[in-house]
Amino acid sequence: MSVYGPTGVPPARDVGGTDNPNNITTVLELANYAIAIRPIGSVTLFQDSSVGDPASLGVAMLMANWTKASRPDEANNDYDGPLRQQLGYVLNSAPKTPDGAISHRTEQVQLWSDFVYMTPPFIAYYGALYQPYVHQWLVYTSYDQIRLYRNYLFDSTVGLWKHIALGNFTDDGHWSTGNGWAAAGMLRVLVTMNQTTLGYQPQFVAAQRDLQNWATEIVNNIWTHQQADGSLFNYATDPNTFSDSASTALLAAVTFRLAALPSYLRGPPANATVDPTLPANPTVDTSTLPALIELSPASVRAAHLARDCVRQRLNTTDGWLAQVVDPYSFANQQASGQSPEAESFVLMMEAAWRGWKDFVLAQST
Repeated sequence: MSVYGPTGVPPARDVGGTDNPNNITTVLELANYAIAIRPIGSVTLFQDSSVGDPASLGVAMLMANWTKASRPDEANNDYDGPLRQQLGYVLNSAPKTPDGAISHRTEQVQLWSDFVYMTPPFIAYYGALYQPYVHQWLVYTSYDQIRLYRNYLFDSTVGLWKHIALGNFTDDGHWSTGNGWAAAGMLRVLVTMNQTTLGYQPQFVAAQRDLQNWATEIVNNIWTHQQADGSLFNYATDPNTFSDSASTALLAAVTFRLAALPSYLRGPPANATVDPTLPANPTVDTSTLPALIELSPASVRAAHLARDCVRQRLNTTDGWLAQVVDPYSFANQQASGQSPEAESFVLMMEAAWRGWKDFVLAQST
């Protein structure tokens, strides 16, 4: 059901039945719970001091809305209203920089690398879901927000992203998880954009090249700081920080997705009707695009070493991943060693590794 799945965008609409391969019960339960506890008058999917984090639930809510007809007991649930309010808040009410970058925080204009995974994928998916009537401006806005964020956070001296810019404090360090958030968000927007009926239009072809290059530059550069055991420091370029399993898993996931990227960049569905408002056969002058940054074979080897490291740090009794950053205190290690966020990174890594393995096997046959 994800953009990396066999159907991509749009996903299947029938998710009924426990034996249905498209069953996404847990995702739907999350969406329904969020609706049930959402305060009256709220304009976001849940209340938070972050602009970006409530939007991160948006794709799950869009899936709930897309598939609700196959769930008779939930067919009358109102997902559309909250979704419209969330999108409207992000685009029209949230604080912004003078050049239009949406703040990650509600109380001030402050840009965090985390935002790139939380909000642009939601904006892109919202615009792409109802093909062939793709909302061109929304899909392009998802790219443009990443472009703006990169202008503020990319550190060309090391080829990595700083963590936080602007506001009442900044973090110029190269937080590994933040670099993972940024690269992973870029890939979700890239694949979403590619699988729409507007992905072949010149401006979107150029945007896809940028997104692929920007994700690849992070991956290629961050693994040059990998430690002998396969891990990354919490701040990749700072050996005085701790070895962090969470970001190691997230960056491995991104690397495996990049290594299998051709299998995800498959264009719109074969039976898709082209939006009649778009040029049917646009000419794209690829010579005007930036040169494609290749994923280094060393980066793929690093991802395998990282995966081995992460698997060794998993508690075989309860499944918790050890030596992880505290999700609520990004400079510190989680004292209890139990981070749901880190657990999700492990699942992302394993799913991405399976996608890479399937891609390699398909290439060899």
